[in-house]
This record gives sequence, C-alpha cells and structure tokens, in this order.
Amino acid sequence: MLCSVCLVPTRLEATDSSLASSCLSTMTNLPLHELSVVVSPIYYLLAWDVHDKSWVVNKSHWSSTWRSVGVGIREVVLPGLAWVLGDGKNIRFWTDKWLYNEPLLESAVVSLPAGYEDVRVSDLWRNGTGWVLPEIMPYVSANTRLKLAAVVLDNVTGAKDRLSWGESLDGEFSVKSAYALLTRDTSPRQNVEKLFKSIWGVVAPERVKVFMWLVANQVIMTNAERFRRHLCATDLCQVCRSGEETILHVLRDCPAMAGIWSRITPQRRLPYFNEQPLLGWIYGNLRENTVVAGSPWSTLFAMVVWWGWKWRCGNVFGSNGHCRDRVKFVKDLAVEVTNAQALIGGNNNRPMRVEQQIGWVPPGDGWMKLNTDGASHGNPGLATAGGVLRDGDGNWRRGFAVNIGMCSAPMAELWGVYYGLYIAWESRVTRLELEVDSQIVVGFLTTGISDSHPLSFLVRLCYGFLSKDWIVRISHVYREANRLADGLANYAFSLPLGFHSFVSRPDFVHSVLLEDLSGSTRPRNVRL
Repeated sequence: MLCSVCLVPTRLEATDSSLASSCLSTMTNLPLHELSVVVSPIYYLLAWDVHDKSWVVNKSHWSSTWRSVGVGIREVVLPGLAWVLGDGKNIRFWTDKWLYNEPLLESAVVSLPAGYEDVRVSDLWRNGTGWVLPEIMPYVSANTRLKLAAVVLDNVTGAKDRLSWGESLDGEFSVKSAYALLTRDTSPRQNVEKLFKSIWGVVAPERVKVFMWLVANQVIMTNAERFRRHLCATDLCQVCRSGEETILHVLRDCPAMAGIWSRITPQRRLPYFNEQPLLGWIYGNLRENTVVAGSPWSTLFAMVVWWGWKWRCGNVFGSNGHCRDRVKFVKDLAVEVTNAQALIGGNNNRPMRVEQQIGWVPPGDGWMKLNTDGASHGNPGLATAGGVLRDGDGNWRRGFAVNIGMCSAPMAELWGVYYGLYIAWESRVTRLELEVDSQIVVGFLTTGISDSHPLSFLVRLCYGFLSKDWIVRISHVYREANRLADGLANYAFSLPLGFHSFVSRPDFVHSVLLEDLSGSTRPRNVRL
C-alpha cells in the first residue's frame, strides 16, 4: 500500500456552519476537520482519477494548506506513481508508467497517430494470443518488444490495475526514494557511492572513519583552504615550508609523510601510489586487504592517514609528543585495532560459513520434484527460464525452457516457477516438491507479496496454480542442487522467444542428469 506518501492535510473553509458539520472531503467518506491530518490510502488516489491532472492545479479559492498539498502531489506523488498490471483496463498504454520508469510515449521511435495516446493496455491485448504486435511494433524499439514479451495481462485471477510507487524496487513508498526523486541530477558526475561504502566498511575506530569521510568530502581545514577563505596570509605548509598545504600534501606528499609511506606501502602499489588524485587514492587503498605487518593494508592506511593529520596539527600548535619510530608506532596501532575488532566480534557482520557437500536429492515416496531456474544477462536484460520434473527414482518426466525476452532476474525466476507449475499440473501430479535457488522468489511464494510490487501480477498467477487441488511444498536450494534447471535456462538463450517443452531428455543435459542420479555433490561454503 502507498499510504505513507499520502498524509494529506485537509482544511474546510465553509461559510455555513451547518454545511461544515456534514461536508465530506474528496477522499469519499473521510470527514473534514479544520487543519486535520488524515491518511489517504492508494485507492483514494484511484478514486480521484490520476489521469485527470486538473484537480491539482492551483485554484484561487484554495487555502494555503491545500496549496501546499497540491505542490506535494504535483511534484512528488504524481511523478513517482507507476502502475502494476492487472486487467489493463485503467492503464494507458502510451502515456502511463507501467513497463519502464517512463511512459512508452517518450521512447517511441516515431510519432503516434492522432488519438492513439488514449489507448488502454487491454485494447492491445488478446486472450490466447497476447499482444497485438501489428499495432505496437511500428512505434517501439526492439528492446521494448522484448520487454513486452516478459509481461502479461492478468485475466485469470480477476486482479485490477493498481498504483505503485515507481521510485523503489518493491513498489513501496519511502522518504529516501522521494528525496532521491526531488534531488535527482541527471548531469554526468562521478559516482562516489562505492568510495563511501569502503570508508564506512574499513576496520578502524569510528573517529578514524569519520575523519576519512571528511577527507573524502574535502572539508579538512588546511592552509590552502584557510587562504582561500582569507583566514591566513599564506597557503604554505608549516611543516616543510616548501609547498601548498592541500589535503593531499598533508596526508601524502609532505616530506614528513612521504618517508613513512615509502617504508610501509606494499611494493605493488608503490609505482602509482603518489600519482593518484585524492579520491582515487583513498578508494584504491581502502579496497586493498593485503596483510601488511599483521593487519589489513586498508586498516594500516586509515590509521596512517589519521595520525598524519594529528601529527600535522601537533606541529602547528606545538603539542606533538616524542615518538622515536612513527612507522613502528602506526604498525603496532593497526595490529592493535585489528585484534580488538576480532576480539569484540567485529567480524560478526559477516556470517560464519562452513563447507558442505551439496547435490540434488530425490523426492520422497509418492512425490514428484520440480526444479526451476531463471537467468537474466544484465538484470534487467535478456532473460530465460527452465525447469525439470522428476520422479522418486530421478527419472525425467518432463522439462521446459522458455526464452522470456527482457526482464529482471527475479521475474525470470518467477516465470520459471509459473511454467514449472503449469507442466506439473498438466502432468496430473498430486504431490509436488518445488525447489528454487532464489530466496527472494521463495519468500514471495511462501510469505506473500504486496499488491503494489511490480512482480505481484506474476506471483498472483503462480498462486493460481498453488491454490489448486494438490499439495505443493516450496523450498530453497543452492545452485549446486539445481544444475539441471540451470542448464535448461541457459540453453533457452539459443531458442526463439516463447515456451519450449521437452517430453524426453535433451542430449545436452544427459551428463548432468547422470550426475544427479549417481548422487554427485559439489562443495559450497554455506552460512551457519
């Protein structure tokens, strides 16, 4: 549900007090109170008809509160809304966001005919045959054609089209995604997300991490910065008095630091250690986990940077203590930090793993086993799925491979489950063990999915099979136990678009089938 985004303040300005007591808001049966705040669920937006934008255009009689609400709806709510396919009767094929995070009209290769923009999705779909491609293909690219091949209208479960928050992967509203929408900057710029992840992930005291964050943001108050702000008379380094005191000079290039770096830097990093710009220098060294003098290089690097700044400040303010060997000092300090982190369980964020032998296990007596898998080259990208149905002796009963088109990996996995359930039901199976190597998909099938999730249309179709008169057990397995389905999914990349059924075993999976029959296993590090 998209409730969080719709905290709508409503204010009634009525001249007739008797009318005010009985007046209802535009959100149907919600009574209005002066300056009251009410929660407006997503279905109220549907009642408002999001295709009609005239109701959010400023009116002269609107109060200041409602004008503010209108700004939020126009600039945040409406731009962030997307549609999840149901029966396709409410979604406009060309002007609504439902396939991409933008209307198809914006990616059309040629201009649409007059009046074509109001065509609904259901108008371009035929039950039994799918999309009416002759009316679509002249206006869309090949990639859009592949994207369309991966989605279907739900005319089976009775689901209606529903609104979703298009700025998040799960269709749920969050303040973070709304802020990202408002502050989105499409101009080319450097992506520093990985840099900051490496800073906060380094094994070091929190104050050292905070300092590294300040360095990455280039807000350290060096003489160069003080001179730029007219806070001092010179930008020279007060330690060496031979160069401009920039951040890189203080932490790396000053002779007071250069001698330390030359004695502790790993040999393979020396050729380019002094040539990198600031951000590249920080990122490259924080990603390096080579053990140097008993601690990871990233830890030693962070501690030297921190103490380099402390030593500089001590020189400036005359508070440096006596240190006979700074190199030994920082090495010992890095080892102490590493040992302390291990002692207090600092590595517990990384789950403990143990090696286990993983392989396919036949189903129990009276049961059939279905293994399915999906693959996406690019996520989203060209996608396929495959699956195999076997009996308790491991014999091939039926298999399939489907070239989906273009979609995400979870959608490909769900298509594999859907077609797998289809062939199992058609084979008159009454007891089925379904194994999938995607924990996300297993979660969708066992614990449910929000109606606003972009994949909910496909999960509903899977539920249609699961609710039939049979017993289906769903479980997650590792890829080593799902190799046959994985092979069928990869084989589907060489097949034409669509569903391909295999009544008998194809030759290309013969070796994998024999290994499963023989009980072959493969090692895998498994989380405890």
